Amino acid sequence: MLTEYDKIIALILALSASPTENTAFKDLAAGGHDPAFPVKIQACPRPLGRYEIEGKTIICGTVSVPENHDAPKKRRLEIVFTVLKSHSKFPEADPVVHLHGGPGGGLLGGLKTFAELFDDWRRTRDIVMFDQRAAGLSARSTDCYNVMTANIVDIIKGKAGLEGAGKDNSKPRKLFGDCVTELQNAGIDLKYYNTDQNARDVIAIVKTLGYKSYNLYGISYGTKLSLEVMRKAPVGLRSVIIDGVAPPSVRLYDTLAVPQNEAILALVRECAEDALCNEAYPELGNKIHEAFKLAMAKKIMFQGKPLPPSIVSLLFSKRNGAYRSGSYTMFLPAAIYEITRGGEMPTLKTLLQKQLNMSHPGPMEVIKAGKKLTDEQKRLLKLVATNSGIFRDGSSAMDLAIDELKGSLRKTRELGPLPSLFDQEMAKAIRPILTDKKRVVEALQDYAALQNAKPAKELLRQYVKTYLTDESQQRLLALINAMSDVEIKNVFETIHADIGHHESKFTGNAHLFIYACQEDMPYNSMAGYQELTKSLDYPQLGPTDWDEAATAFYDLCKLFKPQPRPGFHEPIVSDIPTLSLGSTWDTQTAASWANDAVKTLKNGQAFIIPEAGHGAIAYQQCAIDMGVAFINNPKRKLSNHCAETLRPKFYIAPWVEKEAKKKSAEKQKEPN
Repeated sequence: MLTEYDKIIALILALSASPTENTAFKDLAAGGHDPAFPVKIQACPRPLGRYEIEGKTIICGTVSVPENHDAPKKRRLEIVFTVLKSHSKFPEADPVVHLHGGPGGGLLGGLKTFAELFDDWRRTRDIVMFDQRAAGLSARSTDCYNVMTANIVDIIKGKAGLEGAGKDNSKPRKLFGDCVTELQNAGIDLKYYNTDQNARDVIAIVKTLGYKSYNLYGISYGTKLSLEVMRKAPVGLRSVIIDGVAPPSVRLYDTLAVPQNEAILALVRECAEDALCNEAYPELGNKIHEAFKLAMAKKIMFQGKPLPPSIVSLLFSKRNGAYRSGSYTMFLPAAIYEITRGGEMPTLKTLLQKQLNMSHPGPMEVIKAGKKLTDEQKRLLKLVATNSGIFRDGSSAMDLAIDELKGSLRKTRELGPLPSLFDQEMAKAIRPILTDKKRVVEALQDYAALQNAKPAKELLRQYVKTYLTDESQQRLLALINAMSDVEIKNVFETIHADIGHHESKFTGNAHLFIYACQEDMPYNSMAGYQELTKSLDYPQLGPTDWDEAATAFYDLCKLFKPQPRPGFHEPIVSDIPTLSLGSTWDTQTAASWANDAVKTLKNGQAFIIPEAGHGAIAYQQCAIDMGVAFINNPKRKLSNHCAETLRPKFYIAPWVEKEAKKKSAEKQKEPN
């Protein structure tokens, strides 16, 4: 069996060798398997995984699909995809097709992360991923470049989207309104950017990539899309996993606060079921109400200032996104009790100092924790910890080195060295104008205007002559003149990527509105949100967390014409084997929705994963193992036994024991 270093050496040799004919993906390189949905191969987004070699283990490109599948000869869209070839020499014929969240989220910008997430399935199957229409790298047709260019400064500062709206929604409303107008004037028919057309894209992509049967793994909005595929086009669909479930029957935008409410209830339940926690922190649910009440009345002082009620809410929402760090669930009961007690709040202070980010312990922390061990045990532990640190650091360095090697080889073989040199020279040449605020804004706007322009040397020359000094101009103009058409195209792609990174929040919000405001209205409404939020166990979540965002969201939805489809919000009825996963700390889609989704699925089974946030497989290996077992045998009846091992062991603060001793002493002093 090859060692890790054998694999690395083999990889470097493969990368260093002269390019050979692409045989692993020959049919795709030739245009795909269905002429109705032609395939074009293009470079994969960086970074790639350590052992990925384009054309051998991975391939990326675009599939051309109709904007409206009922009018295939009219406007076309380019859907960006990737296929990760199975690690097996004898893979199963049916791949796992991952459908990402959002809507409008995209995933190929973080290809390496998602590839790692699905690597266990890749042992036996290909993995197919793509950015959906109006999402990620497939979103060019619905990006309003003129509006974004004119407002690039506000967009970079975060003042153009929901995150910058606050109580004043006028600026985002104007920008998004102008965005809609720009798209409509460009002939973009927004009504075709919906879950129905997306589902038909799934079928087209799977077909032209050459697969007759397949499996779906949807996360978040991807679960809604998976369910729609089950309803509309089940042919060839072998099995489905939905994780972080958003069924179309749920009023997703009326229920914005419901997932967080359920997460709080889950914590209260887990503490009550744990004897030590229940004894130390009885009636935790009531204490949470009290913490909200006191904070909202500004009666809790923390580090010399009133504790904002949003901090109480943040304790329950931040865990949802902390999939790369350890859990802090065990400390929450103590923190809540400290808020209601007032005075010193050591647990809360520690949590906030760490910004609710409980990083996994490093080698030295492990050694420190082992002080009670014998000298011999300590020496052994130190050896293990030191070596693990070496391997971890060396592994990260090797990943970086290999990715640099791949990038360097691609530049040399495919793109040439000049685009990289041009980028470096531009970064140095632009420095003299950075002290002139007005000039910087103008330069930034003109640079942003290049992101969707047709690649041309003259546009680059014009930019250089307008903003750079004579000395810099000479070097850069010489580079521009020396570049080939392919190199010029690469420069413009780099500009698009650079500016797109800053625009991602704005475009993400815009693409969300395109879907939600058309197909989920008037099924959802502001009145429905208000009524439901007030009825929750913890209605305080409305004013502390959700009311402003909900107001802005429903206001911005007025910019779009609702496009309701008959039957879209009805529960899906199907006999396709389905595994439905919810998570106790998912504050984006409620855990209970995993159970709701399978009520009309004859062969559906649902499980709730403790200590996981939105998308259980991003948090717990338990969920991955369950998913792999299910895809391998969709008829298998699974159990949730591994989830039982994930329940938190609650922290009992030192002051709990002190107070218990004090009460015991006072009771003993009482007369019989």
